[in-house]
Amino acid sequence: MIGEYYRPDSVEKAVELLSAKGGNLRPLGGGTHLSRFQTDLQGVVDLQSTGLEKIKVAGQQIMVGATTCLDALMETPNLDAEITRAIRLDVSKNIRNMATLGGWLVTSDARSAFSTVLLALDVTLTWEPNHVQVRMGDWLPIREMESPGVLLTEVEWDLRPNLVFEYVARSPKDRPTLIVAVTQWGSGRTRVALGGFGPAPIIALDGPEGTGADVACRDAYFEAEDAWASAAYRREVAPKLVVRCLERIDAMKGSEA
Repeated sequence: MIGEYYRPDSVEKAVELLSAKGGNLRPLGGGTHLSRFQTDLQGVVDLQSTGLEKIKVAGQQIMVGATTCLDALMETPNLDAEITRAIRLDVSKNIRNMATLGGWLVTSDARSAFSTVLLALDVTLTWEPNHVQVRMGDWLPIREMESPGVLLTEVEWDLRPNLVFEYVARSPKDRPTLIVAVTQWGSGRTRVALGGFGPAPIIALDGPEGTGADVACRDAYFEAEDAWASAAYRREVAPKLVVRCLERIDAMKGSEA
């Protein structure tokens, strides 16, 4: 049950509401998470009229409003095909029409290919009030403990790097038990994100090149054991997946030459 319902017509009014009421109001985007996992809420702030569903491309940067639904994001021209593939892997068509980018980032766990890919891309999150910008990799480890603001408004990333991901699952319809996403920039900078275990994906490597990525992946998942896969299995498979990702990126660069 929802106690109070507000539908402000601006970001400023939404932030004011979320900052007041003792911080007990929750932002409402697509509603997929709140409807499934919450029972009683003091109140919600509906973000539908705040204008946060816009997508902007400036040069090689893309800025996506937090209330953009995942289906609309998939239709963005020049969006990396791996992002589209990750969203399709995570979310059914019906949910994609409702789920928002901001809501997904705030609630998804490590078994999300989409969140793992965004972590590999080193995306920047903008929070209000005070327009606080923080990298996703700095925010995820503290996501459950503290927040840079009361409202996530925008997600930004670079369109230029090569991006690939590989994953394994127990069955085609099961969620991934291991995800390896690799982003490589023109400078050679290589960033490797691992998903499939724990509350959120993690960074295994972020360096000037991809050398040692296989060892980094094995070490990062040293104790990654849960009900879906053993740590030994993840340590064995993660290095193989990252090598496959790097080979795919090399092939992409070769075709561009």
